[in-house]
Amino acid sequence: MHYHFEDFPAGTAYDLGHELLTAADITDYARRYDPMPFHLDEAAAHQSPFGGLVASGWHTGAVVLGRFVRTLLAHSACQGSYGVDAVRFLHPVRPGDGLSARAEVESAQPHARKPHLGVVGFLLTATNQDHTPVFRMRTRLLFARNGTTATSRAADGGREVTA
Repeated sequence: MHYHFEDFPAGTAYDLGHELLTAADITDYARRYDPMPFHLDEAAAHQSPFGGLVASGWHTGAVVLGRFVRTLLAHSACQGSYGVDAVRFLHPVRPGDGLSARAEVESAQPHARKPHLGVVGFLLTATNQDHTPVFRMRTRLLFARNGTTATSRAADGGREVTA
């Protein structure tokens, strides 16, 4: 694991990369998770307030989260999340839009009761190719502190694991 709590000082920003969304990406996601007509069907979408096919906001969020995990979390001592706050779908995402994602550390504090952990608050954002903000969310994650052994309960029956 490369990133521990100490590697995320407040004010640090990370470029999470770029991803292009196609019409097929949008309709495939919608078929499975958000089957609103304006996410599935071009003709129906033209009759909607969007005036054309748009990605589900949850699809946009999933793209940003995927970039966040692949860029930072998969290579970290992340011990889980407190959840997500203040999710905002700021602007429609259309076929052919390229999303650029970013994570900014808003806060970083040692855990109040578990000295081997720290809590990091992130602001995740995405803009399209025109630099228009399209997505924003806040999340707080737990990270093992450098040089410590973080113990957590595994999902498979509560057995102790060391990270």
